[in-house]
Amino acid sequence: MTIQGDTHSGGVRPPRLDATLVTLVPALSARWRGVLAFLLVVVAVQAAYWGVVQPLLLSSPRTAEVDRIAFVRTQLAELAEPTPKAALTAAFADAELPLTDCCDPSYLALRLTFDLPAVPPEGLGMVTYQQVDNLMVMVNGSIVLSQGRMAFGSQTFDGQRPHLIRLPSGLVRAGSNEIVFITVRQGFPYTDLVPPVLGPWEQVSPWAAQRMWQFTDRVLISGWTTFLLGLFAALLLWRAQDRHFAFWLMVLCWSWSGLAAYSLVLDPPFGGMGRMIAFFAVNSLVSAALLGFIDAWTGKPIRGIQAATAAAWLVFTGGVVLWLRTQPMPQGYDVPATVWTWFTLALGVAVVGRLVWHFVRHAEPRRLEAALLSVCAVCAVLDAAGDGFGLNSGGYLKDAAPILLLALVAAFLQRNFTLFQSSVTLNAMLSERLTARETELEAAHARERERVRDQAHDEERRRIMRDMHDGLGSQLMGLLLSARRGKADPERMAEGLQAVIDEMRLMIDSMDSVGESLGSALTTFHERIRPRVEVAGFGLDWSSGIDQPLPDYPPRAVLQVFRILQEAVTNALKHSGGDRITINVDRSLDGAVRLMIADNGGGIRPGGTAGRGLANMRTRAAVIGAALSIDSDAPGGRIQLVLPALGDAP
Repeated sequence: MTIQGDTHSGGVRPPRLDATLVTLVPALSARWRGVLAFLLVVVAVQAAYWGVVQPLLLSSPRTAEVDRIAFVRTQLAELAEPTPKAALTAAFADAELPLTDCCDPSYLALRLTFDLPAVPPEGLGMVTYQQVDNLMVMVNGSIVLSQGRMAFGSQTFDGQRPHLIRLPSGLVRAGSNEIVFITVRQGFPYTDLVPPVLGPWEQVSPWAAQRMWQFTDRVLISGWTTFLLGLFAALLLWRAQDRHFAFWLMVLCWSWSGLAAYSLVLDPPFGGMGRMIAFFAVNSLVSAALLGFIDAWTGKPIRGIQAATAAAWLVFTGGVVLWLRTQPMPQGYDVPATVWTWFTLALGVAVVGRLVWHFVRHAEPRRLEAALLSVCAVCAVLDAAGDGFGLNSGGYLKDAAPILLLALVAAFLQRNFTLFQSSVTLNAMLSERLTARETELEAAHARERERVRDQAHDEERRRIMRDMHDGLGSQLMGLLLSARRGKADPERMAEGLQAVIDEMRLMIDSMDSVGESLGSALTTFHERIRPRVEVAGFGLDWSSGIDQPLPDYPPRAVLQVFRILQEAVTNALKHSGGDRITINVDRSLDGAVRLMIADNGGGIRPGGTAGRGLANMRTRAAVIGAALSIDSDAPGGRIQLVLPALGDAP
């Protein structure tokens, strides 16, 4: 597929970037100019994404905009049960945030103390995001947040998202205040606790609005967007010629939907261990599906790479499940996490390498789509390696999903719309040429038919002149000589003149049109011959066993058939001695048309007076490739003319 630019008269215009590179670097070959163009588009798209889209739409707001209230004391206690009563009686010890607790399932109580010089009229706002399964929050002994369940084995995962909590002015006081977090963790071995953002409500509320939207509404929109795109790919799977492309697109979209569901479905039908398995399986599936999708997208897949990718993901997921089920914590989690990091990193590098390899090996105009896919690849690498650099590990690919997929779909539609426009122009041009060609062919066909008709008429004129010379001329000359020699018997003279009159009628009929088709010629013949036969004292039986239109024989063949029928009937009238003529038309199984002319006279005698007419009929039949047979056995005579099937006619 090479069409990407607009069509113009006489061809397709190359993309503008290619034309520019031809001017700037004429020494490069076309292939390396293509690679250079691909790299330029990749750099431009990466710059646009990381410089504009990601900071404006995907990054979190900075907390510097909030006058944060500092905590003067931090204390931690382990609880026997996740209740306020247990927290009030717990033995707290000083701690320092951020704090990580490991490794057995635990209920913890985190007590934070802060001083407030004066109570703000609008109260305080607090944003907290702790790495726990669920949590309960109390301020000065009053519960301000409690969602879902807290007991081991049945806990919900409401703690896996940020919470914006308003502390009314009546709940806090000037001086010392306490905030207590009661947490539960079971499954994941690590409990990560960080200080919440606490400040005046009028500052915290607008600052947290964007963050809350990113963690909830945006994830929800992303999940539904990728789900619908995956559904569209699933529909394509049944109709597309390249089902691998549709299949991997479906898997990629729905694995992204799985990431969104992991963040939003906080009461799954499985516990902490199942949630850990889902975490590794879904996150690694996105990178695996991206590699399989890109390999299928190229249209020139490398043999075995898609199957190997799917097998690698299955092996990785199966190994993770086995390791989590059999190994103690934290090794049960740490080893799969390390393997996941390297596995995802390898898939991300493979994605980049697969794209570059494709553009080096093949001429490829879909540079924008490839550049968008390269952003996905970079996100996958950052997700895998981000922990080592203090980045948002695990969030880049999830955040970028809807934007990149929509851009990818837009690029796909734009490219196909361009192709559609090009095809419309090409179709219009081809249609115009086809119409002109059809007109030329129709005119040529009309000229050919006219030429054949004129040729047939010329041949018929020569035949009439020959018949007038050999037939009428010789008969009249014989009668003239008989009259001059005084041997003109009145009866023989009358018979001779009658014969001359019959010949003249035959020639007059020959000069009239017999029609363009065999059917019209037979109808004309029937109408003309019946009164002549009846005047001669004969009866005429006409029958046809054909109930469908006769084949469309050429005009020359139709005229010859007409003349053969005339000769046959004339011979029967003049020489048979009978009183009845039968004409039958039918068709054989192989498509040949058969015409039979028979009489009830004394039969046809070879070498008799009808000899010249029989010779003429054989000659005419041979000219059109027909078979003429004569049955002279008494009673009567019979002539059969078999016209070949239309495909066999000369």
